[in-house]
Amino acid sequence: MKRILFYILIFIFIYSLALINNAIDMDYWARILQGNAFWQLGTILKQDPFSYTQTHLWLDHEWGSSIIFSFIQNHFGYIGIHIFRTLLVTSIFILLFETIRLREEKTNTLLCLSLFIIGAYAIPTITMSALRCHFFTFFFFSLFIFLLEYIRKHEKYRLLIALPLIMILWVNIHGGCVSGLGLLFMYALGEFINKRKFLPYIYTMLACTLVMFINPYGFEYVKFIFMATTMPRPFVTEWISPFAHNNWLFFIEFKIFYIINLIILLFNLKKFKQDAVKYIILIICAYLSFKYIKNTPFFIITSIIFLYGDILSFFKKFKVDTKAIYYVAYFFVLIHALNIIVYNKPIPNISLQPYKVVEFIKINELKGNILAPFDMGSYITYKLYPNNLIYMDGRYEEVYFKNTKDLLDNFYNVTKDWDKILDIGLTHDYIITPRNGLINDYLGKRKDYAYIYADEDNCLFIRNEKLKSKYYRPSQDYNYYLQNALSTDILFVVK
Repeated sequence: MKRILFYILIFIFIYSLALINNAIDMDYWARILQGNAFWQLGTILKQDPFSYTQTHLWLDHEWGSSIIFSFIQNHFGYIGIHIFRTLLVTSIFILLFETIRLREEKTNTLLCLSLFIIGAYAIPTITMSALRCHFFTFFFFSLFIFLLEYIRKHEKYRLLIALPLIMILWVNIHGGCVSGLGLLFMYALGEFINKRKFLPYIYTMLACTLVMFINPYGFEYVKFIFMATTMPRPFVTEWISPFAHNNWLFFIEFKIFYIINLIILLFNLKKFKQDAVKYIILIICAYLSFKYIKNTPFFIITSIIFLYGDILSFFKKFKVDTKAIYYVAYFFVLIHALNIIVYNKPIPNISLQPYKVVEFIKINELKGNILAPFDMGSYITYKLYPNNLIYMDGRYEEVYFKNTKDLLDNFYNVTKDWDKILDIGLTHDYIITPRNGLINDYLGKRKDYAYIYADEDNCLFIRNEKLKSKYYRPSQDYNYYLQNALSTDILFVVK
């Protein structure tokens, strides 16, 4: 009963954290369109119909996520998406708790709760983020660790057969499945050093690699996943180091968590010979989290699991009376969560989307090609296709060639040859720019485009041949956009 109450409390806490932001991911719309295509056509889209640039085979490593998201949104609306997101993240924390119970002779649910609170605030990319496909990867990653720890503890190596079966599902939901292969390699290496059975992990890793070819694209898909894993993305925030930002307060919760746990890890390295698996996983995840923001949950997950015993020993060593502190933490979590829930509603936050400028284009029937920042492309397509095509969107390496993104970056960052994108033989009928972007000054000096509209966040330029004598202004009522946030006119039909 105590465990059930603990899980309920975690669910309430995670549910409340999501309400703090409640934003919709910029790439979410493309996911829904892929899912809608599947439910309407009975197959996924393998060629991109939304762009006017040159594209390649749509190697959608998130197609399974799209089907799930689309089903939930179409049947249960945004509240369904919000609850599903909460259940998925809560499941990760439940798996952490159950893995700790597997590893430790004695566990303290109150200490676990304290660690979960800290961990939850340290990974806002999961706990305070919109629903994204990589949530599945952190769920499966946590599930893999739980199963591997169970198998290792009870020496039931035959149960490793479950991992390739899970991998079939994982590989078709999110390309982060490569982290599962990495985990198996780390267990194999660690057990080799521990002088215990390691070959079963090698065989399982090979089996998991082979089942990755069970996907809609075959070999090309597996080849793409390994390429995308190592592909540099210097202008994408989640692909920079959390320690590289000029503002030291950026990602501060994670930085504090990271440094404290890194100190604990380093002080306990002398125990490396006791369990090499533990320290190999922590060191590699610490490195990956230091390198990219996107990888920070890996260190949070593994440090909570593998450093739990060290933290518990620390309190015992100094004979700190933590009982009262833990109960205060329980009370704080409940009150904090309820306070957020009372003052925040589970409604979509579309403030990051270019909803007004898109509405302007729609009500004025401005048909044609739209050049916009790549993170806006998904929403523009969701609302304006087929009357408008986009230059590109956040699917990036899944659909587009590298040069396509390079030209876009040069344009919006106003670097050398910034205007090359305007002279490559493509027709950009409309250009959306940030309201305070430097690009507006440069674009305003060109004689082939005219400025016609601006809202609080974005400006719209139009090619002179498309100019009209009269334009209608979009609604200023935010509730109007909220009511229509998830609606789209796109219907996929079999030709």
